Amino acid sequence: MNDPASPKRSLRREHPLFFWGALAVAALFIAGAAAVASRVPRYRAETQHFNAQLTAAQRATRDSLLEAQEKRTQLAVAVLRRDLRIRSLETSKRHLAVVLEDSMLELRQGRATLRKAKLTIGPDSTIRAADGRTWRLVRPVGERKIAERQNTPTYTIPEWVYVSRGQPVPPETERRVRGGLGTYVIRLDDGTEIYSKPSTGPLSETVKPGAFMARARDLAAIFDAVNEDTPVYIY
Repeated sequence: MNDPASPKRSLRREHPLFFWGALAVAALFIAGAAAVASRVPRYRAETQHFNAQLTAAQRATRDSLLEAQEKRTQLAVAVLRRDLRIRSLETSKRHLAVVLEDSMLELRQGRATLRKAKLTIGPDSTIRAADGRTWRLVRPVGERKIAERQNTPTYTIPEWVYVSRGQPVPPETERRVRGGLGTYVIRLDDGTEIYSKPSTGPLSETVKPGAFMARARDLAAIFDAVNEDTPVYIY
């Protein structure tokens, strides 16, 4: 009968430096992860304590600085969106425009609008797991390109979908859903997805954060009229 432990003993005997080195690296990694996880509650408590010690004047100053920074960020985004709109109108190429203010996806040839699709825009979202993992899902703004188009693909539901709902995360094989992002999926070069409303799977109930969802019949004509490397302006 074969000894199931013999391969490990053989590796340890034939390559002792590699064996013990790998064990040491694994132990250091586990210890480091545990140390970081143990400090998170302390950091949060220290932040709360620091905020509690601020005087009313100090809090007002802090809030004023944060508000000024937020206004500068909003102004920068507004300027970027304006520039992208101008750029999209100046190009003579066929392209897509995602108009955030109107929640609209437009297929354009130069200045002419060929097709439109009403969008449901996924909100910005930050999802935190109990083990410290964090997912930040943010609506993009800027110029992108189409990376791929998929028709009724099998989609692996991300772990954060279950984490955000307080549900246990199933194994990856159980998270693969054919048509989990609907019939039509346009994926951009930064991973952003423009997809049709799925009829099955967890994402059939709500739009994916940081993504754009349209009705299948509206997206169908646009899907067939674009290809990889088609420019996409999101503003």
